[in-house]
Amino acid sequence: MLGDLQDNPASRILLSGIVGSQDAFVIAGLYSAKPAPFLIIAEDRDAAAYLQNDLAGLLEKKPVHFFPDSFKRPGFFEEINPTHVQMRAEVIHSLAVSRSAGEILVTYPEALFEQVLSPSVLQSNRLDIAIGEQLSIEDMSAFLVDFGFSMEDFVFEPGQFSVRGGIVDIFSYGNELPYRIELFDVEVEAIRTFNPLTQLSMQNIQRISIIPNINKGFHKKDKVSFFSILPPGSIIWIKSPGMLSDKLDACFEKAEAFAKTISILDESEIAGLFREKPFLSSKQVLQDILRKPLISFQQGLPGISRTISFNTKPQPSFNRNFDLLIQALNDNTKQRIENFIFSDSARQIERFYAIFEDLNAHVQFQPIPQTIREGFTDPDIKIAC
Repeated sequence: MLGDLQDNPASRILLSGIVGSQDAFVIAGLYSAKPAPFLIIAEDRDAAAYLQNDLAGLLEKKPVHFFPDSFKRPGFFEEINPTHVQMRAEVIHSLAVSRSAGEILVTYPEALFEQVLSPSVLQSNRLDIAIGEQLSIEDMSAFLVDFGFSMEDFVFEPGQFSVRGGIVDIFSYGNELPYRIELFDVEVEAIRTFNPLTQLSMQNIQRISIIPNINKGFHKKDKVSFFSILPPGSIIWIKSPGMLSDKLDACFEKAEAFAKTISILDESEIAGLFREKPFLSSKQVLQDILRKPLISFQQGLPGISRTISFNTKPQPSFNRNFDLLIQALNDNTKQRIENFIFSDSARQIERFYAIFEDLNAHVQFQPIPQTIREGFTDPDIKIAC
């Protein structure tokens, strides 16, 4: 199926009848069979986070990237979230330097209406530091300030740096932990990541790249649609095409209205961002999406070329009623459906065994040491999760 998609960018596949976390199993299964760049568009931020968690558990050795919007709340523009800006920069940087067969990205509509910094612009405006090289603290500080970093006594979020004698701490927009650089005179003697809460060192590193704030110090001409930086052969998965279009329209309208409230005297990061208006309409986003091969979980895409139907049923509601759970497990066994109980808590699995023993319930199930967001039963392939 993936080969057909990559060979024909006009391919449109509809997966109907998928329930609960089965979407993650399908995505992970196809990726394992034939790795390719995947962009998965969930309904909203929470759904994207749950889906990313499912995929990260199923693809244990493969990083699954989360691509958020830049703000504290999706669709509300009063406050920027520095951690989200850092995560966006990290994804752009990862796509630019990746050598894997395909990166997996999970996102949602509000994150896609924002344009992103072109990878070529990002790469030409990063600061590379390596052990053994010479580093001027004055030049480095000037670079960081020019690209949206603030000098603090201690760093605790992306966009901050501190200088204490020969020790420089930097929280880059392209890394989830800050860096500590130790200098001997002007030579870089050591580089480590560290925990900003405990200040304890985490890992020694030979070379780092400091990524600037992608929302500050750049102009609209430096930015592009997120879809234009996806690798060749990328496949887009859409949970709800109708919801995607509606949310993109709402975001664009809210952004236009919010931009009108910005004072010409306002010099904040948000003001600078909205003066540039690096945003895309739903029409522009959908045009970009329709240039790629697509897999949808709901109706709404034009030109569906193939439909694959699933006969999946939702997990019954047990509401802590163990008699109902035991009955469901035994009914599955009678129908030769294999039971899998997912939990990342060993203690909880032990509690299940103890309760079944206390109730003299001879049930058959396989414990899986991870969580999924929602169970399901697929009678066709005889599994219940």
